[in-house]
Amino acid sequence: MVCRSCVLVFLLGTLMVSPGVRAQSVEEKLSFGLRAGPNLWINDLNDRVVGIGIEGIARYGVSRSLTLGAAIGYESLKSRQFPLTASIPVDYIHAKSAHGSVDLWIHLSPASQFSPYVYVGAGAMHYVRKDGTGFGYPPGASDVSVYIPFGIGFEAFVNKTSAVTFDFGYRILDGRTDNFASGSSDSYPTFKAGYTMYFGTNDEDDDDEDEVNNGTERMMGLDPNNPDTDADGLTDGKELKVYKTNPLQSDTDGDGIKDGEEVWRYQTDPLRADTDGDGLNDGDEIFTYNTDPLKADTDKDGLTDGEEILTYKTDPLNADSDHDGVGDADEVFTYKTNPLNADTDGGSVDDGTEIQRGSNPLMAVDDVPARKGPALEVGKSMVLEGLTFKPWSAEITPESENVLQQVLEMLTLYPDVEVEIRGYTDDAGPRARNMKISAERAQAVKRWLEVRGIYGTRLRTKGLGPDEPRASNKTEEGRELNRRVELYRIK
Repeated sequence: MVCRSCVLVFLLGTLMVSPGVRAQSVEEKLSFGLRAGPNLWINDLNDRVVGIGIEGIARYGVSRSLTLGAAIGYESLKSRQFPLTASIPVDYIHAKSAHGSVDLWIHLSPASQFSPYVYVGAGAMHYVRKDGTGFGYPPGASDVSVYIPFGIGFEAFVNKTSAVTFDFGYRILDGRTDNFASGSSDSYPTFKAGYTMYFGTNDEDDDDEDEVNNGTERMMGLDPNNPDTDADGLTDGKELKVYKTNPLQSDTDGDGIKDGEEVWRYQTDPLRADTDGDGLNDGDEIFTYNTDPLKADTDKDGLTDGEEILTYKTDPLNADSDHDGVGDADEVFTYKTNPLNADTDGGSVDDGTEIQRGSNPLMAVDDVPARKGPALEVGKSMVLEGLTFKPWSAEITPESENVLQQVLEMLTLYPDVEVEIRGYTDDAGPRARNMKISAERAQAVKRWLEVRGIYGTRLRTKGLGPDEPRASNKTEEGRELNRRVELYRIK
């Protein structure tokens, strides 16, 4: 009988929905609903019995897609046990319960005639438990359980202010609502159908009949049976009277975004393709460049997004495109450097460092300090302290850059100096491998210097492996000292 009633409510509700009806936005509206339907109590007893419940709901729309409210209701929960056991000696339990909860609804398709939703909440349930003879089980049994409702459903709008509701939900209780604690919570699924009334208005309401009469709509080529002729998310009346957009064109300004999305989602101007005036249309900013269509300079570097993308090819989301420590606008307008090249003059010192120390970032000649220190003497060697490599590799670690930079400055200041780069290892492992890795490390240092402008004719390399240790290989400290690169001056 219960299932037949639910089907009847469903069919009647579906027949009542008019094809021309459009759901109203729930934002800033109060709604009251009543729904009823069957449940199936899942507990420690082994035979499920269909019960029935009824629920009243009050909600308020906090946004287009969220409503917050409360639900109170009554559920008749039933269950049987056969055969009886020592742990469950009762053949029938009937829990009459009243519940209340605070719930949050998420409307998945706001302002649609068929509006699906999901919801979740938390509350409490008071119940009285009786056995098959109508006596309390155990005697005087009355208790309170946790009550966690969640589920899915949809509303089918009958007219502008009311909707038929169909809901499948699940309710989690504690593990003793049936008087038996099995270690798992009791629960029940439930299907409910009902009716909801909405009260109040907001800017998104379908007031098409109030603002544009049928005769005017026909004269303008609008559909009098469709409040949103161009399906852009704005009613024809609002487009004509409020937003001044074209109700026959879903994207009035041609920027790739529907008028309704501009108004409700992005807050851009549906009459201007480039709301912030930065030279990029709103659709490209949102979907292609990920810039802010409401801010002409998304990264706040002093260049508009359009200038960065169309003129300078810099990154509109990064104020320092080449990561040299100087903002893109300063490079373009103040220093005349290249915002896409960290070292504009190619002299081995980045623009930011040059500007900080007062040298010219457009001239490579001053990329080393304008002072000379003592050069390495002929026939003498110098250990490059702090120069390290990744284990059993000739890959120079980032921490070694400062040491190599000092070698580069010395060789730049003394262009007549020629050196031999000598690699050493400790005595761990096969000698052949040590000889090979030491030679490769010396060559890696040579390549580093050549890339930065030192002629290869001034640089020789030699791998000496474990030969010529400068400390004992019997301790880790000694072995670490022996793993080194030296600079030996030959001219």
